[in-house]
Amino acid sequence: MTKVWFSLLLALSSLMWGASAAFAKETLDLIVLETLPVPIVADSRTEFEKELARIMPDHEINVTSYNAEGSEVRAKEILTELAQNPAPDLIVSVATLATRALNASEEFVDVPKLFMAVSAPVEEGIVSAIGAVSERNMTGESHVLDAKVKLDMLEGVLRASKPSSLFTIGLVHSTYPSSSNLVNQLLALNDDYENINLVAVSTPYIEGDDGLVEMTDSIINSLQQKTNELDGYWLSSGPLAESNGLVTKVKEATGLLPLFAESISSVKEGALLGVVSEPASIGKSAARKAKLILEKKSARDIPVDKMDTYTVAVNVSTAIKLQLPIPSNYLKLSKKHVYQ
Repeated sequence: MTKVWFSLLLALSSLMWGASAAFAKETLDLIVLETLPVPIVADSRTEFEKELARIMPDHEINVTSYNAEGSEVRAKEILTELAQNPAPDLIVSVATLATRALNASEEFVDVPKLFMAVSAPVEEGIVSAIGAVSERNMTGESHVLDAKVKLDMLEGVLRASKPSSLFTIGLVHSTYPSSSNLVNQLLALNDDYENINLVAVSTPYIEGDDGLVEMTDSIINSLQQKTNELDGYWLSSGPLAESNGLVTKVKEATGLLPLFAESISSVKEGALLGVVSEPASIGKSAARKAKLILEKKSARDIPVDKMDTYTVAVNVSTAIKLQLPIPSNYLKLSKKHVYQ
């Protein structure tokens, strides 16, 4: 009798072990390398992790995050240190400088790589064109709308007011790569618009929190010197756009308001018009690409493209103040993002 019970217990244990093994989650190791600690970077990464866990419930996903504090040199140092450890299943870079360092790294050529929140992957040399694949085992998406589309939208607002002269708009930016690239794209189209005259207003990119304060002060000083020349300004994406209260500070110092901004928070503060991919969209879209890669589709086979989800926002108080009527179709597109 004892032998029978022992055999039954042994068989039951084997079945339980087999069932446990069958339901054991596969572990995946991810590294996230962020460029700098600003909201669009941190929020995109948070949404990425949440969405990846949701769409891959049968996997145990271990994410280790590093922040380069706005320094490409520091990003390279982090990658050199990481190369001493076993290779992860995927490396995700967030924003331009971390992505630039990762794309150039020789230690991780064979490791699949994914970027997000990079505005100009072509100019960064990641791919030869949007829709092409990378030769460096990397894929991802640009999170900004084409320069021409944005200018078309602003031109539509200005044209509706039947202006008697050009609107001179300062392109406010730092020399941070993505900001400079976007401004160059806009300037290249300047002559195509009859109501718009674009003027670059730049400040050198400075790393760290203190650098953000210095860049803000520098831009305000530059705008004060050009106040009489400008009808408003365009706040390009990049670290400067993440500066807390920049729109309010510029308004207090110069009276100028942004006619276009690439962040929702700036429209809330007073920018006339904004079009942007929000962090939730950036992170979720990147998670879907990560899932493909982690399920063994090569990053080399996934084209680098542009996001297809954008949020339009308008500020009606600014429109009234500047006597610029907002077309009804813009208001429809804005939905819950109409501010005053």
